[in-house]
Amino acid sequence: MSEAVLPGRNRAAKVSAFFAAGSFAFMANFAGPIAWLNPPIFVGLALLCALIAIPAGHVGRFRARRLSGDGKGIALAGILGGWVMLLVCLTAIATAVGLITGLALLVDAA
Repeated sequence: MSEAVLPGRNRAAKVSAFFAAGSFAFMANFAGPIAWLNPPIFVGLALLCALIAIPAGHVGRFRARRLSGDGKGIALAGILGGWVMLLVCLTAIATAVGLITGLALLVDAA
């Protein structure tokens, strides 16, 4: 039996979507009180999930070509979700570093 005729064989696309959703879930914890206990852990885990979702999505898109389009949309969603969360995480890190730097300059000037 050929690999192209088996439906649902694009595991890389599913992995990409899973990690993109996990990245969104880690950042969604900031809506409640749990993530505010230790924000670097949640931002770091969201960043790690986004960094896994992007290459897994690209592998899923490559496999979708061989599997006659099976999982192509889910892989694209994983890639886009990974890039969006990567941008959100990097913005959060830059904001935190800027805030700490600004406060350090204010304290130094006083």
